[in-house]
Amino acid sequence: MGSQKLISDRQQIEDILSKAKFIRIALSDDETPYIVPMSFGYKENAIYLHSSQKGRKIEILKKNPRVCFEAAAETELITANDPCKYNVRYRSVIGHGRAKFLEDYSEKVRGLTVLSEHYGKKGPFEFEEWKVNRLCVIKIEIKRITGKESGF
Repeated sequence: MGSQKLISDRQQIEDILSKAKFIRIALSDDETPYIVPMSFGYKENAIYLHSSQKGRKIEILKKNPRVCFEAAAETELITANDPCKYNVRYRSVIGHGRAKFLEDYSEKVRGLTVLSEHYGKKGPFEFEEWKVNRLCVIKIEIKRITGKESGF
């Protein structure tokens, strides 16, 4: 069981992203790494996130929009009598991209729609304008992405 396999097929990568519940965004604040788990949506080679307009992640992204992200699906711990023989079954993706703050109202609504659809909601959606305007919606344009699986 412990062998790992690289996934480069785009359809398999998109399948992992569609099944993942959360994504972890890695940021760099000068010499200090910072990682944040977030809810997300994926569509057309882009990750969509939402956040408040303030906070450490926002300040870091304003200075350095380059990000690394990770998402995993179908994870399972495989136990054994010998703890040294424990293993993990998983499918995951790691990607790199550039974050962009969406300012245009219709772009923000599109991002929020992608996010809502990722979690099983069916549109069309009616978002209250004042709520959309107070949110920060971030689009990460994916530059590189690969996948890996183990135990399949």
